[in-house]
Amino acid sequence: MKTICLKSKIKFNKEVDNPIFTMTIKNFNGIEIAGTNSMIEKIYPGKFAKGDIVIAEFKQKLPIAPGPYTLSFSCTHINAKGELEVLNRKYEALLVEVISSKDCVGIVNLDTKISILKEQ
Repeated sequence: MKTICLKSKIKFNKEVDNPIFTMTIKNFNGIEIAGTNSMIEKIYPGKFAKGDIVIAEFKQKLPIAPGPYTLSFSCTHINAKGELEVLNRKYEALLVEVISSKDCVGIVNLDTKISILKEQ
């Protein structure tokens, strides 16, 4: 299973402290399969000024069943009132086709290695 790199480019229109960069994978039925964000990963990127441009990279493996998926990206932050404020959302920004030489049951590819040993 190969590691892939997903990127999202964001330009800030105002000063933002510790924005949260997100990535979500959905199947074609709209069901969220997996996702993560910089806050979950305990990454606090600091302060960005108006006009700053950032590229958020998500390097990972996609251990999911073969088939088509969509990727969504967003940038949010916790505002002064303590509320989650959406700064940018790119719903279904990218179509991904997962190809594998091996099928699996369900939506997760466990990447299992099986050995069968005949006892003597």
